[in-house]
Amino acid sequence: MKKIVIVYGTRPELIKLIPLIQQMKANKQINLLLINTGQHKEMVEELEQVFDITPNINLNIMQHNQSLNQIMINVAQAINPILIKEKPAIVLVQGDTSTASTVATTCFYNKIPVGHIEAGLRSFNIYEPYPEEFNRKVISLLATFNFTPTTNATNNLLAEGVNKATIFEVGNTIVDMVALVKEKYIQNITYNENLILITAHRRENHGEGILAICKAIKKILTTHPHLKFIWPLHPNPNVKDVVTNELKDIANVQLTVPLSYLSLTQIMQSCKLIWSDSGGIQEECPSFKKPVLILRNVTERPEVVTSGFGKIVGTNIDEIVKQTILILSNDEVYQSMIEGKNPFGNGTASQQIINIILEKL
Repeated sequence: MKKIVIVYGTRPELIKLIPLIQQMKANKQINLLLINTGQHKEMVEELEQVFDITPNINLNIMQHNQSLNQIMINVAQAINPILIKEKPAIVLVQGDTSTASTVATTCFYNKIPVGHIEAGLRSFNIYEPYPEEFNRKVISLLATFNFTPTTNATNNLLAEGVNKATIFEVGNTIVDMVALVKEKYIQNITYNENLILITAHRRENHGEGILAICKAIKKILTTHPHLKFIWPLHPNPNVKDVVTNELKDIANVQLTVPLSYLSLTQIMQSCKLIWSDSGGIQEECPSFKKPVLILRNVTERPEVVTSGFGKIVGTNIDEIVKQTILILSNDEVYQSMIEGKNPFGNGTASQQIINIILEKL
């Protein structure tokens, strides 16, 4: 049996790792060790409970209002002795978090192979998204296996001089996850053609960006009062306090606490349109067949745009309003955005990753 370690610390990581974890647990050739760094405590625990995932080790590194430097130091100090003791055949990390980059770097210092799931995404702006663009580039320098989700991601790595022999294009595990959720958890959801879902929390949007999104909502409701907005608020006061202050008394705007993943997917299934600065939401929209307005100036997931599902609007009030009204009032435009092929694969990424690891290690 091969000892494989999977490390996660945030909800977006675990969401994309769940189908892989489930398939690895069922594989008799794998001795799976799960490590939760605790970067997102409550949101990750909720997912673990729903999907029956019990980490073997929980590092509990989360501290109130900790900086990125503190996360990096705490993760590295906690996981280093575990890696030395366990001597895994490979450690898998997902995406672009501080957990992923720190664990990968610590593995490199101990000459432990690293598999990077969702490798090769680039915005080509080191500060947008911040710190994720940097984190991804760091992992690419040292990964033994770069599991890319798309041809575009593969080409990004090749352009950077990453060894072609380390690159495996498998699709994105989010397609596996949405298929799992649709099959087992979110059937018979009522469609609401007037509902718009908003998720916005990125650091680069704190301040003027969040304010602009709020102003766009108000402007749209003056001419389209039948529309309804639901915004699950990130607990960061730079988001929560600003949005609450701006929108708490606005009719047809529902501000909620952070929702469970299943509750959020139910709304994604039922809504007409999504506004988001979240990378994960962008990737899920093709699986849910929903158009998304991307509340960022750049995206490291350009496939969402080129496949038709998304439009980049940044936090420009006039552009958000214009595109929202166009998409909702013109059925031809709406249909053209959701009829394309899913650019993130066919839902077999998890099994491909397992097959490649067992064959190559």
